Amino acid sequence: MPNQLGNIITCIKNAERARQKEVILSPASKLVQRILRILQQEAYIGEFERYDDGRQGKFKVALLGRINECRALLRLNYKVEQFEALERELLPAPGLGLIILTTNQGIMRLKDAEEKHIGGMTLAVVY
Repeated sequence: MPNQLGNIITCIKNAERARQKEVILSPASKLVQRILRILQQEAYIGEFERYDDGRQGKFKVALLGRINECRALLRLNYKVEQFEALERELLPAPGLGLIILTTNQGIMRLKDAEEKHIGGMTLAVVY
């Protein structure tokens, strides 16, 4: 089974590098929708909408040109105590960028997971 999240992240990164105004992501899923919602809240992407193509569905995403690098990560478990080291390892500077985790309370940013004091598995990094 191909890595769906990796394909979506790569499509976004390639479209940003090509300076496109929008990108169409396929297939649509709840995981992809939650990650796009986090990226939209952090103002890395603009509006996005889902439309049905008769098969799995697609997302049409407006790009703002604010993403320099994004990549999907191996899904490894991290405890709250390891978050600071994870941030130093993945982000170019403290406070610059976004790490997305999946936890037992849903998909969220690293900062939100740290505030709630819950660990999780890494999904993606964006800066």
